[in-house]
Amino acid sequence: MILVGDIMSDEVIVVYEDMLIRQVAHLMLRKQVTAFPVVSKKIGLVGIISMTDLFMMINKAFIKKTDDEFRKRLAMFRDMSVGDVMSRKVVTVKPTTTLDEIVDLVVRKKIHVFPVVEKKEIVGIISRHDILNAVYAYD
Repeated sequence: MILVGDIMSDEVIVVYEDMLIRQVAHLMLRKQVTAFPVVSKKIGLVGIISMTDLFMMINKAFIKKTDDEFRKRLAMFRDMSVGDVMSRKVVTVKPTTTLDEIVDLVVRKKIHVFPVVEKKEIVGIISRHDILNAVYAYD
């Protein structure tokens, strides 16, 4: 039986609610990841921000039809904080979650990245890439 703890990445990059969207977008590109857990210094895990969230903002910028309006709206979005954009309903898994359970979550909830939490602490992160790698590398 394959467990999340066997295939997760234990090097987790987190971002903070007060970071700017432009900072997170650059970090996503630099680290080649599609989502980050969002933490509060006082509370811990408070959300997740994904590339999908950023694309939704870009899509909203296209509502303005002129180039000038688009640029202004996009500039406004870039300077928003992560806390204004992130998804607050975070689906987490445990290191003991089985491979079949997480595959079911991916399909049912259409989520592609899950923070791995144990005793209210983020101990890892698992993405669809990790899952596919485990499935197709598994003998």
